[in-house]
Amino acid sequence: MNALSFAFKALWHRKATSVFIALIWALGLLGLAVTSRLETNVEAQLTRTLEGTDLLVVAKGSPTQAILANVFHVDQATGNISRAEADKWLSHPDLRNVRRLAYGDNFQGVRILGCDSATWNHVPLRALEGRWPEAALEVVISEAVAQKSGLQIGDAFHGSHGTVDDLGDHDHHDYRVVGIASSPAPQWAEMIWTPLESVWAVHEDAPEEYTAVLAAIPNPMTRLMLPGQIQRTSSLMAISPAMEANRMVGWMNQGGAVLRLLSILLTVIAALSMFLLLQSHIRERLSDYALVRAMGGTWGQIAGLVLGQNLLLALLALGLTYMGLALALNLSSIWVPTGVLLYEDLWWNLGQDLPWIGLTLFLGLFAGLGPWIWLQKIPLHRALVDS
Repeated sequence: MNALSFAFKALWHRKATSVFIALIWALGLLGLAVTSRLETNVEAQLTRTLEGTDLLVVAKGSPTQAILANVFHVDQATGNISRAEADKWLSHPDLRNVRRLAYGDNFQGVRILGCDSATWNHVPLRALEGRWPEAALEVVISEAVAQKSGLQIGDAFHGSHGTVDDLGDHDHHDYRVVGIASSPAPQWAEMIWTPLESVWAVHEDAPEEYTAVLAAIPNPMTRLMLPGQIQRTSSLMAISPAMEANRMVGWMNQGGAVLRLLSILLTVIAALSMFLLLQSHIRERLSDYALVRAMGGTWGQIAGLVLGQNLLLALLALGLTYMGLALALNLSSIWVPTGVLLYEDLWWNLGQDLPWIGLTLFLGLFAGLGPWIWLQKIPLHRALVDS
């Protein structure tokens, strides 16, 4: 009988206990795998979303809130800034891809974003039906908004004051849909784009203001110095999104460290359980091992019989782990926070799994080493006689 066949029969003899140990092991590995994948995907999303954005100019307040509101569009803005004051800085020769934003209204809870052509040219698209706006009060709606509201190209609607709450209708100003856009980026999934002039026309009694200005800065020295200069010499708040993103990733990694610790604890418990299961099996089947020795089997061959059981348990745990990863990806809309995008290519990048796969195989072999050494110290000829 070969080692793996013997190991399989030994595990099958205690299949309930074996499956339970494999499940505990797989839960620990799944925690490690999901944590590393979430960190990798969030960092990738931050990098891709912030690509081409080296400067964010907003009203003074929380930098993190400003990024969430004006880059990821999932929070309330810190306020508005003077158009005249912001435009003084926008003439800087090192600024590129300048994007001006102006919030203020919503339609059925969906934000209406006043912006310029540089903003919608920055939006990654799957498809665009119709065209981008060319005049005030023309809008492009996202595909999700079209499905939710039933609006089609050519339809008209009016917005409500405020970005979330209904603070009164602007029924004297109708927006007209001229396009429907589909974007893979979650921050643009539910959005209505319109020219800045639309927001200023609807709020005709208010001064012309921006909510935020975003720009790229190719020059490294300017990228480093300009935010501080704006902060010191104006009433505006200037942010380096990359620096704030690094701080956000640091907070996320702290939470991930706790989950990793719990996952490692489950993995160690599984390894101890394997040790006890193998020890119990050897005691029960001592005569079988004695018979193998009596028939000329070497201790190396017996090591294969002993360690083969742990190897099969390790492979079963790995199989269950990857089944869990596939299920987690398919059900990501249920458990992944809104705004977080999982990239399938990063999710199935198996190179990131090599450390804990190596840990799994090491624990499987290490947990079998003790029982194998213990077995060598038993007088097997006595066991054979007793059997």
